[in-house]
Amino acid sequence: MSKFNLGDDYSHQPVPETDRTSAYNIAVIIIGGTIAVPGFLMSSQISYGAGFYPGLIGFIIGCQVLAVIGIFASMVGARSKLSTYLILRYSFGTSGYRFANYLIAAVMFFWFAILCNLFGAAAQEVVSIVAGFGASKQWLAVIGGLVMVGITIYGFNAIQKMALLMVPLLALILLYGAYRSLALGDIGMLGNPGDGALGIGGAISVVIGAYSGGIVTLPDYVRYARSERRALAAVYFALGISFPIVLTVTAIPSVLSGEQDLIKIMLTLGVGVSALIVLIFSTMSSNVGMLYSVGLSVAASSKKVKFWWSVALLGVLATALSVFDVVTLFIPYISLLGISIPSLCGIYICDFFFVNAQNYTVEKIESLPAYNWPAFVAWGTGFIVGGISVKGYITLTTVSAFDSMIAAAICYCILTRRHPTSIFNPDRPK
Repeated sequence: MSKFNLGDDYSHQPVPETDRTSAYNIAVIIIGGTIAVPGFLMSSQISYGAGFYPGLIGFIIGCQVLAVIGIFASMVGARSKLSTYLILRYSFGTSGYRFANYLIAAVMFFWFAILCNLFGAAAQEVVSIVAGFGASKQWLAVIGGLVMVGITIYGFNAIQKMALLMVPLLALILLYGAYRSLALGDIGMLGNPGDGALGIGGAISVVIGAYSGGIVTLPDYVRYARSERRALAAVYFALGISFPIVLTVTAIPSVLSGEQDLIKIMLTLGVGVSALIVLIFSTMSSNVGMLYSVGLSVAASSKKVKFWWSVALLGVLATALSVFDVVTLFIPYISLLGISIPSLCGIYICDFFFVNAQNYTVEKIESLPAYNWPAFVAWGTGFIVGGISVKGYITLTTVSAFDSMIAAAICYCILTRRHPTSIFNPDRPK
């Protein structure tokens, strides 16, 4: 993995042993995806709603749940060496999987455009304070988006290099920001109660819901692991240890300053250049991951489409869309569609471990049906349960995304057991 090459990034085949990487690199990539501006805002909102110390408990417990689910999802990628979008072929069929792929691509596409738009607005404010001149937020959004596209077209290798550079620097800056806040602020404020909007349970729910979509695509990175055991340890470290630390470190300045925007807090602390670095790098780490998913999902749906083609074309289109403020109006609709993504994780975990007995070989693809209807029924069930959970009419775990995932997995397991002679469980007796 020492060179940058334009290619398909193994969007149609397992990752060969020659291109696999260390667990440390995989951990850094996943950590980079958790250090993002939306996560900073989430940590501050939880601390305001529940109070800092109850919020801290929520960070820890929520991240442990994410880590456990992430390990199961990662095991599928580590053992099959396939991307999420090829894994879905075994669950949904050789034609049916495209529906899931295109949905993921659409959601990630619009979120990329939305976050580029928000990045342009935030960068405009930071540049005006740090550099003392006004800059067009549209041009900043375009420049940022195109840089992210340029990185992503080189695939996993470029994301790996970017994370190795950015994550340690971001960690140092965030730790310094927390230290400055503790040195200048009243530490006793950390013990103040929240406004009552959230309890510990609510904090746990927010944490799990915020990253549940990211769990689905973990196989995209873990498939590159040399060692499965070390890769799973890396996933646990990234989500179960590093993530709650990131949330805690970014919550401290917010609680002590009374401001929820971490970038503004850093500006008031007199670390303007650091604020600009955090804004740029944290946006890049999350958005590059989204665009990577878009490219893989579209490329995996047709052998005629190269990975870097789909990244370049869709990335440029999303960047162009980001200059229009109307893009933020898509948030409610994308959030609604996003309910259906976590359920995909429940389906493919169930299919891999309980239906296919961990047999995801390339040769087996030829014997798969075009459509596996139990997966579609389970997917629809998960979406309905998740939607009802969002409205508050039914609650299984207090987390709508988690409710969707569990409902889909249970439904899929029940339906496949009712069809013991299907291609998906040939070893089961009639």
